Amino acid sequence: MKNARPPVYKSHPVFTAPSYRIEVFTQSDLLKQPFLRELRDVINTSYYDTGASPFEKTGARLQSDTQLTNELQQTGFTAIAFAQNAIIGTASLKVWSDAEGTAWKVPGYFEQFSPDEIFSASSTVLDSLDDESSNTPCEGSFEIAAVAITPDPQYRGKGIAASLVKACHEELNRRMFPARSCIMLKCIREVQGSYWLKRGFRVVGEQYCPPFTWGYNKGFVLWAMERE
Repeated sequence: MKNARPPVYKSHPVFTAPSYRIEVFTQSDLLKQPFLRELRDVINTSYYDTGASPFEKTGARLQSDTQLTNELQQTGFTAIAFAQNAIIGTASLKVWSDAEGTAWKVPGYFEQFSPDEIFSASSTVLDSLDDESSNTPCEGSFEIAAVAITPDPQYRGKGIAASLVKACHEELNRRMFPARSCIMLKCIREVQGSYWLKRGFRVVGEQYCPPFTWGYNKGFVLWAMERE
């Protein structure tokens, strides 16, 4: 009788969460820090990385080291994740702004158009914007902005962005407005929309942005999202 072969066990890689800490800075605190250029570089590098989407970005998210602090105004703040002394991610919370001036459409409005019509800013899409019956208000007090994680694979997909957003939400409740727990954010539907849907945000409005908006090479749908 032949000896039975010993069982073969397949090993599976073990993924460990990277070690990092999160610190929160007010606008005035942030302006005093020596790492503003590093923070700007992390945000811009992250925004250039559009993953598997069909988008290419040619313009930087931040044009200067102090642009983010200017956006925060006096009531905003920034959460930064550090691995040792290097910045690996960030998220900010600021007053909700709707400076684009374009009316928001009801959620799902742009699903009637094909990707090519959206990407190329076809007349079908542009003409539809005049339909005011599909407009909806998108009112908010605060929004999450400039969420960025360095493209290094050891920090992507590890829940760092979610931790940064949580830190912003907790800081909002602790410092200023504990009764106002609803936060907003804006994201490009085709780039990060599914990510934020999985994290409890819901779409409350849509805007259309033609090619070259914010330096993107194609037209896109901008989502306004909120989470209680």
